[in-house]
Amino acid sequence: MPWRFADLPVRTKFLVTLGIPVMGMVLLIGKQVDSSTKRSQVYTYIREQSVRIGLLSDVTHELQKESAHAVAYLERLPIQRTRLLEQQGRTDAAAHSLQVAATDGRVEGAEALSGLGVLRMQTLERRIDALSASRGYHVMAHAVLDELGRVGRLALDPETKDRLYAHLRLLHAKEALSAVHDRLSMALAQNALPVADMAALGERIAQYETNMLLFERDAPPEVMSSYRSVFQGPDINLMRSVIGTVKERRGIGQDAMAPEAWWDLSLTAIDRLKSVEDTSLAAILAATAANAHDARRRLLITLAALFGVIGAVAVMGILIMRGVRNTVNEVTHATRSLAVGDVSAEVPVGSRDEVGQMASSFNEMIHNIRALASSADAIGKGNYDTNVPVRGPRDVLGNALARMKENLKAARLRDQEQALALQEEKRKLEDAHERIQLLIKEMHHRVKNNLQVIASLLRLQAGNITDERLQTAFDQSQSRVTSMALIHEKLYKGDELATVDVALYIKELFAELVRLNDVGDRIVYHTDIDPDLAFELNTMVPLGLLFNELITNSFKHAFQGRSEGRVHLGLHRVEDDGFDLFYSDDGVGLPLEKLQNGSTTLGMSLIESLVDQLNGRMTVEGGPQGTRYHIRFRTQ
Repeated sequence: MPWRFADLPVRTKFLVTLGIPVMGMVLLIGKQVDSSTKRSQVYTYIREQSVRIGLLSDVTHELQKESAHAVAYLERLPIQRTRLLEQQGRTDAAAHSLQVAATDGRVEGAEALSGLGVLRMQTLERRIDALSASRGYHVMAHAVLDELGRVGRLALDPETKDRLYAHLRLLHAKEALSAVHDRLSMALAQNALPVADMAALGERIAQYETNMLLFERDAPPEVMSSYRSVFQGPDINLMRSVIGTVKERRGIGQDAMAPEAWWDLSLTAIDRLKSVEDTSLAAILAATAANAHDARRRLLITLAALFGVIGAVAVMGILIMRGVRNTVNEVTHATRSLAVGDVSAEVPVGSRDEVGQMASSFNEMIHNIRALASSADAIGKGNYDTNVPVRGPRDVLGNALARMKENLKAARLRDQEQALALQEEKRKLEDAHERIQLLIKEMHHRVKNNLQVIASLLRLQAGNITDERLQTAFDQSQSRVTSMALIHEKLYKGDELATVDVALYIKELFAELVRLNDVGDRIVYHTDIDPDLAFELNTMVPLGLLFNELITNSFKHAFQGRSEGRVHLGLHRVEDDGFDLFYSDDGVGLPLEKLQNGSTTLGMSLIESLVDQLNGRMTVEGGPQGTRYHIRFRTQ
């Protein structure tokens, strides 16, 4: 068989084909692309910051000029109000340009101008003195300069750092000159300069001179050339002379110049410094642009070299991929089929290298999985006698499937045995339950019948008694027995053999007591009982007797001599598993002597005894409007 490049081991093919180009590509990317990209980003960042510095400088310059106009307006120099308003408009335009140029939504220095509107209103209405107005403007200008200095101190390219430092010195010198301009304008207008103001003025003059010296020391040649050509002449020399005289004399002399002349002279000097400032910023932008262009050129060269290396690597990679593509595609297709549960795919083996060995191993794995899947399918259908192919002790899947088959087989036998046992126990329990149900119903039925026999005997005996008191006692005993019999009737007729529905019981008890007491329809009743309220027998017996006594007492005593009456009965759940029983009638009410101690009747004694059985307490109120009972009890 002829030698083929594709038959070489995969590791050898990739080492030979990609080793040297990849090494060169890594070196090229690591040193050139990274360096050129970072350099380009740095210059782009510097250019953006330089533009921001220029915008902040414009805002500072307009604030300085607005301060000068405000001082002249407040000192009543020949400065019209319209000129001050025009200058305010120029300041607003500079601030607006700064806001428009903000790309990140945050305007540096905007917080410093928050009090500008109030200061302007006070100035236009002359509600502030010139010194305070000047201080206000210069506080805002200093705040903008602080933000400008923060921008200038950010990480910059070393080639541009000296230019920015000299530029910042020039800005601070111009701010100090603006403060000197305002204070001297006020002093000349007032023809006096207090000692405290002189100290502040001297400090400003020192700041101006120091910053100018630093600027002249660090400024690049082209900026210094512009400075020397712009910031000179008789007016500049005169301004320097006036400042020097004030500094030496520590005050203004009698022969000082007119305030209007000083105002125009110093403002012209500030404008000339602004021209130098613009030249410096333009030089920074030009140098930054040149450096950025150089960085981009280097980046393009680096990228071109990178693409060349990538092209070479791609060509060599194609040669490699042609040898392994078919086999890899077949393996991929078979793997995807296996991932969705299809074990019918196989990979054709076309080479003897590692890829071919991988395909052979994959086919063997498919065969094993196919055999195990067939066995698992048979086991899943309940055929636990099927054979599970196990290829040695290390065949984890085959051994696990064999153990699962044995466990399922044993579990099925146990389940069958347990199912038979459970069915037998269920049948026994159902038979016992039916017998118990019949016995309980029979018991309640017999108790009810016995109580009815007792009630009948009491009724027959009462018919042979002529004594009215004894007959009344027999009638009350009959009604009590009837109330208990009604409870047992509800128990054996209802679906629940242990509890009695209270609302239904009261309805039938009331009807039975109406019949026994022969009151007809002249007495009506109203109930207010919580829904689904039911009690067990040990609670329902004393509660039924209690209902019987309360209703019977109302029938016997409350409505004598009346053609109609009303009874109300309420039963509600309360906290801590308690219940509130409210009973009232609109009869004549209990006499006072029956409510007092020592005068308790048999009926009241029975009611109190029943309340005690219910673990309750009772309050009774009687009067012309009727009798009211409130009983709170707990179930046993």
